[in-house]
Amino acid sequence: MSATTTSSAPSATLTDATGQGQKSEGISIVTFLTALVTAIVVFAIQMFFFLALKNKLARIYKPKTYLVPERERTDPPPRSPWGWLFTIFHFRDREVINKCGLDAYFFLRYLQTLLIIFIPLAFVILPILVPINSIGGKGSDYALGFGNNTDNNSNHANVTGLDQLAFGNVRPNHTHRYWAHLILAIVVIVWVCGVFFSELRVYIKVRQDYLTSAEHRLRASATTVLVSSIPRKWLTQEALAGLYDVFPGGIRNIWINRNFDELLDKIKQREKVFKKLESAETSLIKDAKKAQKKQLEKEAKTAAKISKSKGATKEEREQDLQRENRAAEMRAQSGGVSAGDPHQVPHTVEDAVGEEVQREREQEPQEPQEPQRKGTFKVPVIPVIGGGLAIVGKGLGGVGNTVFGGARNVVGDINNQLETTNGFVTLDSPITADDDAYDEYGRYRGNANAPYGAGTNEPDAEKKTDRLGRSPSLASSHSVRLHGQDMRLPGNTVRRGTADFGGDGTNDVPRNVGWWKFWEGPAGGFPSPIPTGYEEGDEFPLTAQKGEQVEKKGTWAKILPFLDKGQVQPIDYPVAYNVDYKEDAAPAVWQRFLKEKDRPTYRLPWFNWTPGWLPGLPLLHKKVDTIYWCREELARLNLEIEMDQKHPERFPLMNSAFIQFNHQVAAHMASQSVTHHVPAHMAPRTVEVSPKDVIWDNMSIKWWEAWFRTGIVILVVVGMVGLWAVPVAWTATLSNLNNFANTYSWLHWLHKIPANVLNGIAGVLPALVLGILLAIVPLILRLLAYLQGVQTGKEQQGAIQNYYFFFLFIQVFLVVSISGGAFSTLAASATNVYSIPETLATQLPKAANYFFSYMILQAMSTASGTLLQITTLALWYILPKLLDSTPRQKWVRNTKLSNITWGTFFPVYTNFACIALIYSVIAPIIIIFAIITFTLLWIAHRYNMLYVTRFELDTGGLLYPRAINQTFTGLYFMEVCMVGLFFLVRDVNNEAACIPQAVIMIIVCAFTILFQVLLNYSFGPLFHHLPITFEDEAVLRDEAFERAQARRLGLEEEEDASPAENNGAIELTRLNDGITDNKLAKFNPVNIAQGAGSWAIRSGQKFKAKTFEKVPQAQIMHRKRHRDIEAQKKIADALYGGYNDDIEDLTPDERDVLVKHAFQHYALRARRPTVWIPRDDIGISDDEVKRTRGYAGPNIWISNVGAALNGKCKVVYGKNPPDFSEIDLINL
Repeated sequence: MSATTTSSAPSATLTDATGQGQKSEGISIVTFLTALVTAIVVFAIQMFFFLALKNKLARIYKPKTYLVPERERTDPPPRSPWGWLFTIFHFRDREVINKCGLDAYFFLRYLQTLLIIFIPLAFVILPILVPINSIGGKGSDYALGFGNNTDNNSNHANVTGLDQLAFGNVRPNHTHRYWAHLILAIVVIVWVCGVFFSELRVYIKVRQDYLTSAEHRLRASATTVLVSSIPRKWLTQEALAGLYDVFPGGIRNIWINRNFDELLDKIKQREKVFKKLESAETSLIKDAKKAQKKQLEKEAKTAAKISKSKGATKEEREQDLQRENRAAEMRAQSGGVSAGDPHQVPHTVEDAVGEEVQREREQEPQEPQEPQRKGTFKVPVIPVIGGGLAIVGKGLGGVGNTVFGGARNVVGDINNQLETTNGFVTLDSPITADDDAYDEYGRYRGNANAPYGAGTNEPDAEKKTDRLGRSPSLASSHSVRLHGQDMRLPGNTVRRGTADFGGDGTNDVPRNVGWWKFWEGPAGGFPSPIPTGYEEGDEFPLTAQKGEQVEKKGTWAKILPFLDKGQVQPIDYPVAYNVDYKEDAAPAVWQRFLKEKDRPTYRLPWFNWTPGWLPGLPLLHKKVDTIYWCREELARLNLEIEMDQKHPERFPLMNSAFIQFNHQVAAHMASQSVTHHVPAHMAPRTVEVSPKDVIWDNMSIKWWEAWFRTGIVILVVVGMVGLWAVPVAWTATLSNLNNFANTYSWLHWLHKIPANVLNGIAGVLPALVLGILLAIVPLILRLLAYLQGVQTGKEQQGAIQNYYFFFLFIQVFLVVSISGGAFSTLAASATNVYSIPETLATQLPKAANYFFSYMILQAMSTASGTLLQITTLALWYILPKLLDSTPRQKWVRNTKLSNITWGTFFPVYTNFACIALIYSVIAPIIIIFAIITFTLLWIAHRYNMLYVTRFELDTGGLLYPRAINQTFTGLYFMEVCMVGLFFLVRDVNNEAACIPQAVIMIIVCAFTILFQVLLNYSFGPLFHHLPITFEDEAVLRDEAFERAQARRLGLEEEEDASPAENNGAIELTRLNDGITDNKLAKFNPVNIAQGAGSWAIRSGQKFKAKTFEKVPQAQIMHRKRHRDIEAQKKIADALYGGYNDDIEDLTPDERDVLVKHAFQHYALRARRPTVWIPRDDIGISDDEVKRTRGYAGPNIWISNVGAALNGKCKVVYGKNPPDFSEIDLINL
């Protein structure tokens, strides 16, 4: 945002880089109007292109009308040029919250709050201060009255341009006018404080309503507390359950975290390898298809030459191309070939429920007569297909959802599927055959190591149980499920019953404490509490039997405890692929069209930590065939990851846990309670944590390590803010490349460039480099916040918000406003605080004119740029042609919408607010530009948030009160600057004339500080936690909601409901708050999925029959006018139609199953990805699937279902990826 602040500076010195605003002192009206006209021209150009493209590019300018789950969709805006401007004003606040979340709503409300502040101030301040400052002021000829006796005193200086409307234009003989400035400054302060007080009350009310809504209370995040820094002896389910069962309702689940860093590294490596394999296979298929087309063209020319006939005409070639495209569409919708599906992906909620039921059955010890093989997933809900090669169903029974029609089916109709043996497992056998080369784990049986755990007398790790009768795998990787309404454990829960207590500790074992051991307490007293189930010497009751596990520490870990991350028990992994497989045993299909040298290759890096974007160097890095190498690596990683996931007890414990309560009030009580008797233990406790928002890598950080990291990060941020002016100043020197060429011999080649070209480069280069420098600041701050040790995304965004605001306020405001010498004086004034007001009062008013131009230019360029979305246009039309080649890359590009990083978004506008407040009395016309700025930005961002941006994660509006607190910075700087200005005012006798005003302003500043302290003291606890007074009414709302949901989901008969009533009415009422009389109905030219009804009840097949197959012909003809929207509508219904995308769409049993694994570590939930490749008409893709199965067996899941090559050898897709799951859409 500071690109306009320093890029114009031609000098290389840091002194000239600061104080750019000083050059705008006394700016003329003509100069200001020139800047204003420039801003208007930029605004007009960008708005013209936005209005021209808005209706043509729905994917860019209104994707939220179709390309999101239905609950987040908004009705399309009118197609008229300015109809959207009126439409965005008709959305109610509740609709914005339901569709965009609290963060987006409160950001818009923050801009609205700033308008509420400045619009009344404009009517009060401008009519008073502008005449007082301008009438009878110094003017442009004031210094002439002093002749040659003038000095450098600003009291005798001329005032020109817009400065004649500012504070410094009052003559010395009119110093009594400054009482008006004092009174209006107090009015500004009181008004701003009053508005902020009211806004925090509104914030708390809205946040409490949102958190206590029945829909939100269904989520796991509403009742779960993250507890960190848990001592090792309390790190068991028994201990935590016994400790926290005192809160109302008892405990529902406990998830104890483990350090899966090693497993996470494998998962990240697998992501890279499988994407590389997808790209290589796709490249091979496309190259072979292109070669085949060239052969056909060559043969056709030869045949035409022999027969002496003309070749195919342009129309015939176009018809052939269309025919090939239609065939590609059919292949993309009709199924394909798949191998290696491990059935880990629950495509629907029903699948997840079935898997959980089967998993619980397998873990029941009372049924030994039905043994289950480890590692298999038997889901009774869907037909299970073995890992062999299969032709997956065609037509409407295809896998996934198709853009071109067809119902959603997980694996298709098993009765209509075709089988192929080819030595592989048959389709109807979920258990691997005894004579298969691979066992049920996908391990190769021949020439391989012994299976994991075989050949030893050690009991099976999966059959070991802890004290609660659970297997270690279940106890650590999954949650502890505590049933019943009263979850309290019987009897004493913190100490063995044999302990003898005395009321004064007299029965305790006496200790002899020397007088010199001042750090120890007196003898006697109560002993330290002991957790439930804890025994002496048993530090790891969760993972091993007594005395079995011994913690080992390295030398450095003993010296530096923060290096101790625990040790993972070693394991010998078997071979994951068929070592006897011969690739050249049978000729491959690709060999008909390509040579061996045409296959994609890859150079292996020397080290695992080598960045993937670094190219391999010849003669230094080994060159391998990409497909062969990726197959081997992917098979190995899949096998190792899945074996590790089955044995989480091998990994060391972290010192944190997630504890879910049955009642929301219990979670908030536990979060606020002092849990442990030792300081900084079992703290901090965080409530309202979303499972997708957890930063798993920071779960094991101890409290003192987090403090140490925070201190280091703060020092780095302070240093970065102080030193960032150096590279910013250096960018200004790039405007004179000739000097560089003359100074440095290695740049003499610049003289060879034509002068016009060199001047053009010199004009663009400074702004480009400066933009890059400023763009990497948020990335650096995001990394620093991560390294700080924050454990959730919302904590990370809060830290980024603090750091970025500090950076922007210093760099964009202070560095620009204050000259180099004065900036050095200000930095050195830490020991002399009395000089700060004088320095600010001398320097800040001179930069006011600069910020007039800065704010209006930023407002118009940013607002119109936000609507035009130049970056998104480039990402959509340029990068896909360069980077996207695989079906998955195209699918991600199409379905992933732009998002907002709130931590770097709020501070930009908070900085604007601070600048406007600082100059509101000193240079009051800035209020006009502030109103224009915040109005344009509010309109632009409101449109984008309703129609463009998708918000997957939400902090619950926690950044809003922080932004309000940061805005107080503007008030404080205004007060300090006013104090300095009053002290500097001199009368005709050159004596201080405004000391009383300065003293009063100092008192007002003290009261402002007191007000902010009391404001945060009073409202602070309610920023994060809910009061108990809401619980009773929230329970009543829950009961009413459950009854309504039961009727909506068909679980309960509705007595008085008429057949014509739609069961989905409650959902529409909740989202639209009375949509029947909503004025938005007339703005809706195209109603996406109209008449689909309650899609949460209907199956995907019925949904598609409603939206695709029963559309009247007249309606189809009408929709031809909206081809873009209708084309995207098919994608929307195919990708999201029939899916349950919100937790309230599920039955209680389904919610219970999903919530049970909500906070399970990501490393244990990671599923095997599908190598998704396009299908072709010459059999190369099918042959690659077959060969992958022959080499890796079921250890690689590869499929060409739902993707194909069209007539131009470009990838098209008609379904979600085979590994797509409905569960991923649900935010728990």
